[in-house]
Amino acid sequence: MGVRPASRRLDKWDAMFSGDVVSTKLAGYKEKMREQLAAIFPQQESLENEVKLILAEAGTSTIMNPSYINFGREVYKLKLKFSGGQLLNAVNVVMNKWVARGLDQDILEKIRNTVFTIAPPAP
Repeated sequence: MGVRPASRRLDKWDAMFSGDVVSTKLAGYKEKMREQLAAIFPQQESLENEVKLILAEAGTSTIMNPSYINFGREVYKLKLKFSGGQLLNAVNVVMNKWVARGLDQDILEKIRNTVFTIAPPAP
């Protein structure tokens, strides 16, 4: 028994992602997606403002702000997904990544502790 030819698979993919089909599918989800975003965006704005306050207090260069804010976004995403020891481990991996990219570890720890209230790992 043969497998489906590549040309048929490609035709099916084209039909699935035609403008009309995608538009119709998204129209059904749009209102629910908007409700979810309306709940999340204010939280995200608040967290990002808290991160910027910490950066201002630390006197970091504004050119570094997007990197620190991206760190905060990653921690926020991890906090939604994990808790406890798994969260600490995941946050430590992300911190090490951003330290390797040139961010200050003390500032990252302050963001972790103050904005996200994640306790540092026990020694």
